[in-house]
Amino acid sequence: MQNSPLRLAFTVPVLVQLVAVVGLVGYLSFRNGQQAVQVLASQLRSEVSARIQGELESYFGDPHAINRLNATAFSNGDLDIENATQGEHLLFQQMKIYSEIAFVYCGSARSGEFFGILRSPDTGELQLSYGNASNNFYRNYYSLDVRGNRQHFIYQADKSYDARLRPWFKAALHRETPAWTDVYIAFTTRLPNVTASLPVYDSRDRALLGVCATDVVLPEEFRTFLKELEIGQSGQAFVVDRNGNLISSSTDEPLMKGTEEAPQFLQAINSRNPLVQESAAYLSKHFGSFDKIQGNQQLTFALNGDQQFLEVLPFNDGFGLDWLIVVVVPESDYMGQILWNTRITIVLCVLALAIALGVGILLARRVTAPILKLNTAVKEIAQGDWNQRVQVSRADEVGELAKSVNTMATQIQQAFVQLENQRNAFSRFFPPEYLHFLDKHSVTDIELGDHISKDMAVMFSDIRGFTRLAEKMAPQEAFDFINDYLQRISPQIRAHKGFVVKFLGDGVMAIFPETVENAIDAAIAQFQQVQDYNQQRRRDQDFEAIEIGIGLHVGHVMAGMVGEHDRIQPDAVSDAVNLAARLEGLSKVYGAALVISESVRRRLVNRDRYQLRFLDQVIVKGRTKSIAIYEVLDAETESQRESKRRTLETFEAGIKAYSDRNLTAAKAYFEAILAEHPEDMTAQLYEQRVSLLLEQGLPKNWDGAWTFEQKR
Repeated sequence: MQNSPLRLAFTVPVLVQLVAVVGLVGYLSFRNGQQAVQVLASQLRSEVSARIQGELESYFGDPHAINRLNATAFSNGDLDIENATQGEHLLFQQMKIYSEIAFVYCGSARSGEFFGILRSPDTGELQLSYGNASNNFYRNYYSLDVRGNRQHFIYQADKSYDARLRPWFKAALHRETPAWTDVYIAFTTRLPNVTASLPVYDSRDRALLGVCATDVVLPEEFRTFLKELEIGQSGQAFVVDRNGNLISSSTDEPLMKGTEEAPQFLQAINSRNPLVQESAAYLSKHFGSFDKIQGNQQLTFALNGDQQFLEVLPFNDGFGLDWLIVVVVPESDYMGQILWNTRITIVLCVLALAIALGVGILLARRVTAPILKLNTAVKEIAQGDWNQRVQVSRADEVGELAKSVNTMATQIQQAFVQLENQRNAFSRFFPPEYLHFLDKHSVTDIELGDHISKDMAVMFSDIRGFTRLAEKMAPQEAFDFINDYLQRISPQIRAHKGFVVKFLGDGVMAIFPETVENAIDAAIAQFQQVQDYNQQRRRDQDFEAIEIGIGLHVGHVMAGMVGEHDRIQPDAVSDAVNLAARLEGLSKVYGAALVISESVRRRLVNRDRYQLRFLDQVIVKGRTKSIAIYEVLDAETESQRESKRRTLETFEAGIKAYSDRNLTAAKAYFEAILAEHPEDMTAQLYEQRVSLLLEQGLPKNWDGAWTFEQKR
């Protein structure tokens, strides 16, 4: 173009470059939009699945706890199942506390006697129901007063009832452990139910006494929860059992079919909703059957030519409840806006080309002279002189370009300020002490797999009974409560040269790379903060003091960054971490505020610095060797600390007698402690344990260590 006019030589290259750049930017924008949709859909599916899983866990966790209480009452004779003479007030209180429970009852293994409290499906009032030889096993129904005592006879069932023939009774006998039945139609309410059951054995000869069970009506509240989830514009979520029956869904269609006398569950593949139907059909075809789906799966399939994002997550509570959580989101819910933006981009490109052509012709005449000024100013800006501005006093396109350069310089300057603010904001997710721990200078230096491996003290803390507290709060109140609590205790960890690895809901996991004293001092400071917090909240009308438990262990720990390339977070892994978590759980069992391991005690430079009390020699779940554990009395309230200190000599004498197999003397020591300090849960535990050993005799090769078969 050497012989072309200056106007053409100036305009054509600009137009060619503009077309190429805008086209490439448009294409990359579209592709990046697709990738962003896939990432967003994956995150949305995972988040929704996790929320559904959490809702199910919270809803189906209480029935087994109720069964354990009733099994104890049954075996102790507090519940008269065979003659129905006493015990309804116990079941009544449980039904008052757990509003989601439909029926609490027990059945006898002798002749199939039945005794329980149900919630009337018509009125919601609580009623007593029992069947035994006195009524020829035709169950009688009675109304109850406000204290749970039976009042008036209401009616008698028209069919005899043998508890031993019911699915919940058979399920418990088959597993010989806590169990769930399949979803079935209730004998009393004719509503879809699932029952948690537990076999009850005589503690003396292990003879079967019967089965205690708790009915949970599949809740309409849970279906409302599914409907209110934001799953794109038209996404759906549903829960199915391993047979493909719809347990609940975010659609409005009925979950049952057939007549009222013979209702049947609706199969997901027969759903009237196309998204639910095709998702179930795809899963059945892809895996062969619902039984073969193991682990979290993220999949895609086509429906009417449109791609669908699908996630299936097994839900298993360990007691026989085995369902599948399915979330499906159409790609079109997100791509519509991207396609619209693409069309807008094309229109803008054409408009920009037309404007560029006209401006190019005009610039060819007047742009040559001031272009050097612009070039100089831009170079200065590129070298970091953000205060540099172009001085061109013209009102034409060159003047506008000069203004644009000035505006660009201002925006770049603002952008760098914003980037600096963002870098400071990132420090909340990657605190400076964590960067220093990993020997990194900036968040941008952090990579997946970065870690430090050394001996460190590990701390786990948790609010006791938080689930019960949260039930009384609105979701926002629960979040505010947790954040207020964490803002009080987290600074104590940093103040003692430790740092939080991660928050676990209402709990905290932290590590202390230097000394175990730092960890103990931080724990004691946390308890002081909690005591101050309770003192401040006493003015609240609904005040309920909170208590926390903390476990400490020291050992070799690998702390660093885990996750995937698109998302990483700090974590710490090792056997020491698992043991610290178990110790926090044991703090509830022993009624101790702060529990430490023998390894922590051995690392203390001055063991007289803290008031320690030996608790036990235990074998926690997942380990074969026993460890000694201690409680730090400095973390207790003043009254508790003084009471335990007064009885310390007697307690140590009881522990010695227990270790020496002198169980009679040990029982006397612990009973003496309880006479003076009845709230000492550790003394209670030993008194019960010694009584059991006196009754059953010492096991062979008994060494005094106590084994915990479950996580605490």
